[in-house]
Amino acid sequence: MYFPLTFGKMIFNFRNYLFLLCLFFSYAVQAQKEITFTKYDYLHGKLNANRNWFDVNHYNITVKIDPSKKYISGNNTITYTVLKSAGIMQLDVHGLIKIDSIVFRNNKIAYTRDSSIVLIKLPKAAKNSTQQIKVYFSGYPLIASKAPWSGGFVFTKDSLHRDWVGLACQGLGASTWLPCKDHNSDEADSVTLHLQVPEGLTGVSNGKLIGSKTLHNGFHEYVWKVTYPINNYNITINVGHYKLIADTYTSITQNYLTPLSLNYYVLDYNYNKALEHFKQVKTMLSCYERFFNPYPFWNDGYKLVETPYWGMEHQSCVSYGNDYTNNRWDFDFIIIHESAHEWFGNCLTAPDPAELWIHESFTTYAESVFLECTTNKETAQKYLNMQKRNIENNVSMIGTRDVFFHHFPDNDIYYKGTWMLHTIRNVLNNDTLWFNTLKDYVKKFAYKNVTTQQTIDFICTRTNTSLQKIFEQYLTAANLPVFEYQIKENARGNLELRYRWNDVVDGFQMPIKVTLSKDSFQLIIPDNKWRVADINFFNKKDFRVDTSHYLFTTKEIK
Repeated sequence: MYFPLTFGKMIFNFRNYLFLLCLFFSYAVQAQKEITFTKYDYLHGKLNANRNWFDVNHYNITVKIDPSKKYISGNNTITYTVLKSAGIMQLDVHGLIKIDSIVFRNNKIAYTRDSSIVLIKLPKAAKNSTQQIKVYFSGYPLIASKAPWSGGFVFTKDSLHRDWVGLACQGLGASTWLPCKDHNSDEADSVTLHLQVPEGLTGVSNGKLIGSKTLHNGFHEYVWKVTYPINNYNITINVGHYKLIADTYTSITQNYLTPLSLNYYVLDYNYNKALEHFKQVKTMLSCYERFFNPYPFWNDGYKLVETPYWGMEHQSCVSYGNDYTNNRWDFDFIIIHESAHEWFGNCLTAPDPAELWIHESFTTYAESVFLECTTNKETAQKYLNMQKRNIENNVSMIGTRDVFFHHFPDNDIYYKGTWMLHTIRNVLNNDTLWFNTLKDYVKKFAYKNVTTQQTIDFICTRTNTSLQKIFEQYLTAANLPVFEYQIKENARGNLELRYRWNDVVDGFQMPIKVTLSKDSFQLIIPDNKWRVADINFFNKKDFRVDTSHYLFTTKEIK
């Protein structure tokens, strides 16, 4: 998701500028306050005894959208596996949504509700057995005040004053509208969504369209099938006067793969504009395939859907609302950023939102990789330098685990995370090793949860390099490492460099490059002790530190 609050992207228009300006100051104030959590934050964010005994296999969702009333109704049949004996099931759903009834084994069953928490008393079932429960729901769902930053539905009109509906709920989760087990650690292995919309409108969701029929109540049903595991917040709904652009993409690395289906659902009056603008999708897919492996949801296809909000990484159904505009780097940020989430965030997923850096750091870094692929390293470096200005160093990039954490007060999981990865790439000083490691990382954890520690362990093992303390510094410490140095004459009258790392975690050691000879960078490996190196020139002003390839601050000791 595009959540950064600063303005370095230079891609938004005036309406986004005004909103982000207000949002920036709002978050700056929040950053000064201590975060407190309610009992609902713990119930929603922790895998307690009422949630960890079952594993969701499939959601079969029927939802009817009534744009005129801004009202939804439907049901969700949850197929799950019993992991251990338990009597209470916790489901989650926003308080605005009413539970009409719950059916288990063809009988209505009792439940209790406390705000967004629904507790259902179930008869005991055998371990490893497969069970089903069906939840009927209806109500006026939460309306997003400014999607995608504030989650919920968007009921609006297109330029011809016709109904246009979108849904984005990453922060709050799918329980904004859908009764479900709303926790990142338990992705449904597959989803079927029966989307019912007024006749004349088109309903678009994740996966492939497997059916469509006219109902007898003035509505039309579109049936979408997702065949891969999917984050709950990625399940999306789009309703509008769409026109389809269909195309295919052929893999550049896997000859055995059938062509990938590309489907672009755009408002009918934007058809010709989209036809030209979306040509960059194939370039994006080939670049990411080269560096990160082929598109991970090949059988479900790749979709862009025009939305009444800026954008969102909905799996196999990327939301697009950037007015068909390229940035000054000549690419459409929403296409390039949100699509990169298909690899980082959708294909592999952090089990806890406190570890959202896994989604956003790799995805934001992918923007510079795209530029390197399409232009050169120098242009990518300029782009990274632009991103670097947005780093704030206010708080740790790791949030509070086992609680409904969505309080990141700055942009650092994006830009600082990008520069952490860029730094590690240059520490390795082997691009082949680096990009093969990223490929293997995606392959290893494809369609699975991956934690911060698993990520660190994998990269350290794959590169055969001790990077633990570097990750620890950037992920857990708010401040950047400080490279302290002093240039002075020794007893022989020659210049020497004294140097060390300061303000770092215990055991931090990271190689960087400095000029020990005039105009020639050489590698040194500072730690937290003062070290000495000879300098082969006679003017202190000739000394330079390479800050283009590493993230740290410098301090000269006079």
